[in-house]
Amino acid sequence: MRTPVIVVGVDGSGQSNAALRWALEESARRGARVEAVLTYFHEPVFVPATLMGLNPYGERPQRHPAQELHANVELVRASLPDAPTVTEVVEVGDAADHLIEASRHADLLVIGTRGHGRVAGAVLGGVAQKCLHGAECPVVVIPPRAATK
Repeated sequence: MRTPVIVVGVDGSGQSNAALRWALEESARRGARVEAVLTYFHEPVFVPATLMGLNPYGERPQRHPAQELHANVELVRASLPDAPTVTEVVEVGDAADHLIEASRHADLLVIGTRGHGRVAGAVLGGVAQKCLHGAECPVVVIPPRAATK
């Protein structure tokens, strides 16, 4: 028998942390495993040639998406007694596209929303809208107000 899979989008926001918390709680009810997916765009680094190789823009802090995801997952897991382990997935590209792709093997997709657009009267963000239209499994959208609880 296959173990059910809950995929949750995580971006470090309060809304995505609320979605992860909900997914972890739901995984206990379903006996499911949780996959946390963080996506980001890889920005090309351009340093103009200067004398002696100095960077005129100063040092830019390096982003470490896998570390960001792990820190968020551990923060949410620490708030729940007996929280299950989470599979952490980092992808480069569009969040909605990767979450829709992950929905192909998932039993449930969970996402938080900041609430910038509307679908059927509900206020949703762009990623949530795209996932609702393109996902191949049921989608749970955690509303913005859930992040403040």
